[in-house]
Amino acid sequence: MLKAILHAYLRRRRPLRDHNFLVLPHLGLAYGRCPNSASEDIRHALLQLTSSAGQDPFEDDGFDDGFDDEFEDEAELEHEAADDPCTSYATGTLTSWADGLNLLSGRQLVRRHPGALVFSVVRDPLTRLAACFHRMRTETAPPPGADRAFRSGEDFPGFVARVCAMPDWKSPNAYRSQTAILTHKARLLPSRVLRHETGEADWQDLRAELAQACGVDIGPLPGIRDPHGETIAALVSQIEPALRLSVRRRYAADYRNFYEGTALALPAVPVPA
Repeated sequence: MLKAILHAYLRRRRPLRDHNFLVLPHLGLAYGRCPNSASEDIRHALLQLTSSAGQDPFEDDGFDDGFDDEFEDEAELEHEAADDPCTSYATGTLTSWADGLNLLSGRQLVRRHPGALVFSVVRDPLTRLAACFHRMRTETAPPPGADRAFRSGEDFPGFVARVCAMPDWKSPNAYRSQTAILTHKARLLPSRVLRHETGEADWQDLRAELAQACGVDIGPLPGIRDPHGETIAALVSQIEPALRLSVRRRYAADYRNFYEGTALALPAVPVPA
């Protein structure tokens, strides 16, 4: 009961917080977007797919039939968000990165498009925090909620420490765990997860899967690598071992769900004899 009340409160206060899935219904494809994990070129690639398919994804194709009443509250929340600048998304306003695409919450995605192939791009939480910090200190207007952890003029370790002390449910999507962003009712929605660190190989796997599933060639990797890689690496190098351990504890779900079997995996806990 308390969890349901909290979820309802968060939906009312931050209407776009759970609207993280960009959908192309005519292709049966959906992209789960985690801010600061992948290049904006991903969005442009999806827009290109829309253009090449010759269909406006906002065109009425009947995919909303039967859902008008059930999602009336969602429409109301999105209307409120459009009028309130404080509800713009973590790395831009709604229209700045979702223009031309259907934007859904996890709940809407599951109910409206249960057979969609859902993919996402994830990133090592520490380098993701570095990307987030770099964006916040270089943008004229930092994302809403950034001030909870970001202090102008403060160094990166101070920002990381403040984020690690903040519970995930209070965090804006800019540094909310990727697991939370991509989960609906305790289930991760993406069936295909691309790691920022192995983008080339992972993208080719997705490309082959989509070609077989729906006959669409999404083309080569659209540029997942961050153009500010050297700056981000320099920020990461400032983090001492104790604070790195705090990051791994804070984002344990991300390391467990996305980095098992890699060099970034959480250390195995010894089993008592």
